[in-house]
Amino acid sequence: MIGENIKAQKDKMNTGIEAVHEMTYTAMLSPAARKCLDGLDNKRAKNIKKHLKELEKDPFKPRAGCDIDIVAGSDRPPMYRLRIGEFRVTYFVEGNEIYVTELFLKRRGSAYKEH
Repeated sequence: MIGENIKAQKDKMNTGIEAVHEMTYTAMLSPAARKCLDGLDNKRAKNIKKHLKELEKDPFKPRAGCDIDIVAGSDRPPMYRLRIGEFRVTYFVEGNEIYVTELFLKRRGSAYKEH
């Protein structure tokens, strides 16, 4: 096995080609999050769905279009927050599944203490 690993490393160095496998994720909405999404007007619902699709690319890395942060006080599994304008999405990740637990309108003060 060690010889095979060395050969594979040499082949990679000689060809300069490295196979990269990106993990794909699927967002799953809780009944409460689904109910909230279904109750929104078309423009807001479409915007949130667009952001959830972007989240499926990488639910951990903050980037333009995905304002992601770890929710303080969460432990196992760690909870994350996605900010979409005035809305917040809380979720956790297991394997390649993103479980959206809450979708809510952020109110003045700390909306996280209420949820």
